[in-house]
Amino acid sequence: MFTDDDGRSYLYWGQGVARVVPLNGDMISYDPAQVRTITPAGYNEAPFVFKRNGTYYFMWSENDTRSEDYRVAYATGPSPVGPWTNRGVVLSRSGSIRGTGHHSVVRAPGTDVWYIAYHRFAVPAGNGTNRETAIDRMQFNADGTIQPVLPTL
Repeated sequence: MFTDDDGRSYLYWGQGVARVVPLNGDMISYDPAQVRTITPAGYNEAPFVFKRNGTYYFMWSENDTRSEDYRVAYATGPSPVGPWTNRGVVLSRSGSIRGTGHHSVVRAPGTDVWYIAYHRFAVPAGNGTNRETAIDRMQFNADGTIQPVLPTL
């Protein structure tokens, strides 16, 4: 779920297909006619949206959670429902760190410091079943694109 600056909230969901709908004021109901499909190429699961400097960021996980190549990609857009411009992969395996996906993003209050939390294969002997949670700094380029995140131990 994402709540925009105007107080309007949106629900995002989907396995294999990504969907979004504005929520009604009660935060549990919506107009079915407003459901939109927003599935980008490579999408598997875990849609997540945030806003920074007027740009909306739509992120998702690609590949299967049991894959060493489970990873996070993203797109940007002008509104909470797009249209979305695919920007590519932002977090992926690196060295002994594999299966980096199913994430969330947080901003340190009152700052422009951002973090991405995700799960990955446990180090050193994890797999798609044995995972651990990690958090790394997420930084932006001057044009608002996200710099590739290097997973750390």
